[in-house]
Amino acid sequence: MHYLLTSVFSTLPLYNALQVEYQEDVVALTPPGVLRRSFPYLRSLLQLALAGALLAGLLWRVDLSSVRDELERATLWWLPLAFAAVLVSHWFRALRWQQFFQPMTRVSVSFLFGTAVLGVACNMTLPLRAGEVVRVQVLRRRTGLSVSSIVATVISEKLADTIAFCSFIILGVVLYEEARFLWPLAVLYGCLLTGWTIGARWLAGRSESAEELVSQPEGRLRAWVATELRAFGHGLQAFRRPGAMFTVFWTSHVAWLVEGVVYYACGRALGLDLSPAVYLLVVVVASLAVSVPVTQAGLGVFEIALTGLIVAFGVDKSQAAAFAIFSHVVLALPYLVAGPMAAVAMKLSLADIVFLRRAREEAVETAPA
Repeated sequence: MHYLLTSVFSTLPLYNALQVEYQEDVVALTPPGVLRRSFPYLRSLLQLALAGALLAGLLWRVDLSSVRDELERATLWWLPLAFAAVLVSHWFRALRWQQFFQPMTRVSVSFLFGTAVLGVACNMTLPLRAGEVVRVQVLRRRTGLSVSSIVATVISEKLADTIAFCSFIILGVVLYEEARFLWPLAVLYGCLLTGWTIGARWLAGRSESAEELVSQPEGRLRAWVATELRAFGHGLQAFRRPGAMFTVFWTSHVAWLVEGVVYYACGRALGLDLSPAVYLLVVVVASLAVSVPVTQAGLGVFEIALTGLIVAFGVDKSQAAAFAIFSHVVLALPYLVAGPMAAVAMKLSLADIVFLRRAREEAVETAPA
C-alpha cells in the first residue's frame, strides 16, 4: 500500500465522524464493555510491540556496537540545517495547499503552515494518522467550509506529492542501476496522478450541475450524495486553473527537494559519501514507509526501508541502520516542538482540534443575543 492510498483511507473513518449532526432527542446508549473501552489502548500497545519487534529484528541483523559508535560520532553541526529544512519544506507545501483553497476562500499561508505542522505532530503521537483529521477539523471550524470540500484539498495535496516523486524516481533510474527496482512505483504514481487529474476536472465541472439534484424533494439519499459531491467538487476547482496547477507543480518539487536536504544533512553528519541524487530516492522511500499506519509514525518500518535502500548503494549495514535511526529522530524533533507552538500561535482550543461539542450547542453559543 503506497503513500497516497493509506493517507486517504486512514482519513475516512474519522471523516464520517466529523459529518455527524446530533438530533434534538438524544437516545441513551448502553455503556461500552470493558473490551471495547480497552481496544484503543490494546491497539497502541500492539503497534508499539510491532515497532519494537521490527527495530529489534533490524538491530539483530547488524552489529549493534557499530551502530552505537556511528551515532556517537555524529557531527551535530548539521542539525540546524536539517531542522530548518524540515520547516521550510512545509512552508512550500502550505503555498501549494493555498492554491487548492483559492477558488473557495482566502486562507493565509501562515495558517496553513501551522495547520500542516500540527497535523504532522499529531500523526506522530496519535494512531492511524489521525493528524489528517485534525487538519480537516481545524480548517472546518476556522473557515466554515464543508468537510467534503476540505477533504478534497487534502487528497489533492497528497496526490500532488507524486509529481515530485515521479521525477525523483525517473532521475534515480536514469543515474543508478541500483534504483531500477523503483520504476513500477513511478508508473503507479503516474497513473494515479493522471487519473486523479482527469477525475478532478470532471467532478469540478459537474459540481455546478449537482445543485439540480439537491433541489429535488424525492430521495433523501440521492440529495445527500449530490450535496456531498457538489461540495467535494468545489474543493477541486483549482484543477481547472492552469496558473494554480503550475504553482502546484513547482512548489511540490521545491518542497521535496528541500526535504532531501534534511537527509543530506543527516548523511553528512554520519560521514556518508553518497551522491545528492541518492537522497532524493531516500525521500520517496521514507515518505512511503511512514505513510503505512502499521506502527506509530512508521517506527520500525521507516528504519528497515531506509536501511535496505542505503545498503543497495554500497553502504555498510551498520552505518545504514545508524543513518535510518538518526534521520527518523531528526525528522520527528522539529514537529514535536513546532506542533504545540503552532497550536498556541493560532490560538487553537481543544475544541478546535477534536470534535467535543455537539453542533446544537455550538449553534446556541454562536447565535446572536
